[in-house]
Order: sequence, then structure tokens, then C-alpha cells
Amino acid sequence: MSASSSAATVDITVSDNVTWCDAFMFGIAGDTSWNFTGKSFIMEVKADVNDTVALFTLSTALGSIVTDDAVLRVLHFLVTETALRAALPVGTYVYDLVMFDGSSPPVRTLLMTGNVYVVRGVTGD
Repeated sequence: MSASSSAATVDITVSDNVTWCDAFMFGIAGDTSWNFTGKSFIMEVKADVNDTVALFTLSTALGSIVTDDAVLRVLHFLVTETALRAALPVGTYVYDLVMFDGSSPPVRTLLMTGNVYVVRGVTGD
């Protein structure tokens, strides 16, 4: 998967027996020249970058991407293990995370791209 020069390449590993709750801070700490105010986020997870349909979608609208601090640009994912298991069996996937605003058309910025590795958890219910 190729990435924009402004996007971070980040591989994510998540166990299928826990809540997916990874947090990320974007940009340089202390730099407040840009922020997440008025921004929304969407992340599609696919088996292959050329697939036309996502296997799983996280977004601010769905509540699975949460902005923790708009000024410091911190967000986290919030996905239950039930939702994760239903959408993504153990395996390797590709994703990208896009930030967009409310303008028409929206300005879309690629923030992260990479692989999602879903691994089998050890501890059950």
C-alpha cells in the first residue's frame, strides 16, 4: 500500500478477545498550529487495497473513533471484541485513516495507513 508523504505508516495489532482501544497523537507535541476542531474521521479496513468494499469501518459518526483532545490532536479507537470478531477474523488487513471537515466538498487528509493484524487471543470469556 502506498501512502501520502504526509501520512504516517503504522501497523496495528489487535487481539480478537479484547476491546480495540488504541490511542494516537498526531503532529509534534506542543505544536498547536493545527487541530481536530470541526473534524471527523473514517477508517476502512479491507482484505486488499484494491477491494471496493470495506470489511469493517470505524468512524466518528459510528462512535468507534473518539476525539480525546482536539487541540493536542489525540484520538482513540473504541471497538468491542464482539464487533471485531464479527467483521475481521484472525488475519492481515490493510487500512487508512482519513480526517475530513464539514465543507462542501469536504477537505480530506490522509493521516495513517498500514496493516491491521488481528491475532487470536488466549483468554476467553
